Amino acid sequence: MYFDNAATTIHKPKAVTDKLVEVISSGKFGNPSRSGHMLAQNSMMAIFDTKKSLARLCHIENPSDILLTANATFALNFAIKSLVNRKDHVITSTTEHNSILRPLYQTGADISFVDFDEDYELRYQSLPQLLRKNTKFLVINSASNILGDSKDLDRLYDFARENELIMIVDTAQSLGLIDINMGKYENSLFAFTGHKSLYGPSGTGGLIKNGDFAFDQVFAGGSGIDSFRKTMPPAFPQIFEAGTANFLGQIALKAGVDFILDEGIDKINKKVRELASSFYRGIKDIPWLRFYSKDPACLKTGLVSFNIGNIPSDEISLILDEDYNIQTRPGAHCAPLIHKHLGTEKQGIVRFSFSYFNTSEEVYKAIHALREISQRYK
Repeated sequence: MYFDNAATTIHKPKAVTDKLVEVISSGKFGNPSRSGHMLAQNSMMAIFDTKKSLARLCHIENPSDILLTANATFALNFAIKSLVNRKDHVITSTTEHNSILRPLYQTGADISFVDFDEDYELRYQSLPQLLRKNTKFLVINSASNILGDSKDLDRLYDFARENELIMIVDTAQSLGLIDINMGKYENSLFAFTGHKSLYGPSGTGGLIKNGDFAFDQVFAGGSGIDSFRKTMPPAFPQIFEAGTANFLGQIALKAGVDFILDEGIDKINKKVRELASSFYRGIKDIPWLRFYSKDPACLKTGLVSFNIGNIPSDEISLILDEDYNIQTRPGAHCAPLIHKHLGTEKQGIVRFSFSYFNTSEEVYKAIHALREISQRYK
């Protein structure tokens, strides 16, 4: 019973497995952008087909505005390190993953943080107070990997546009689960990952741009084109495409995206929220249990985060795994500022994250397991 889908979805549509096997075993797919022969062309066209499906999902017109990377972390590093410099001021939030925080710290830029309230909502009203003359960027996630929230991107975008800020958004916890119309957010960049709610293979993700940006080279190597240049080709996405990519995974990612397009993202979101809400209601009466995520009435993603008394989160997850074959995520979740806000630095937090492929029966068994565990610590 796997409930760690916010880290990686391990249950994928069959079409993803079939496509991955095909591209590995068929002998029809060569190294893209490194040769002119038919097998290289097959890969290039198949990767572009993946981008076309992603463009449909994200409501953008030009598939060439999509860079495919190893994951959202690479995408965020490319966006942040190529655009943000030491003289800039950046606004971000205390709900961020280290995939945003660490690259921002590395730039040496001044950083201000907007916090969240007791309902796990961003304090949007405090954003104007953080502005400075040299504020250039708003860098933020569309959904936290602990709180179960969903940011109001329209409100954030209005703030960014009014103050001429570039908006960089981490959609690792939302793309494939929440419908995001990226086409309406100009002067913005969106990082995503393929191995979570897009149901793709690991080692896939990307960066989507809506606007023109003066990107700087971040990582350098072979590009397959302009080989006599001393730097990477300046055009997007080639400026970030150094070395041979995980083109097998990128091709198979299309099957995961197409599954979402065929099923319907609203249908997927509805089922995931229903599973999470059912679980929330089933454990809310456990003594000494404290939630750290949105209640079912406001839940937008499939996360339920909690602790039981002072029991270490890793102890609960270990018991669930060893005694009940239930997999969850304890600890800090690479989101240190959330834990500092909540005072859970030492205890950590137990996170259940649900997928479209989980079942009501699994949820019932997880509720029963937690009730039994709580009795051990009476």
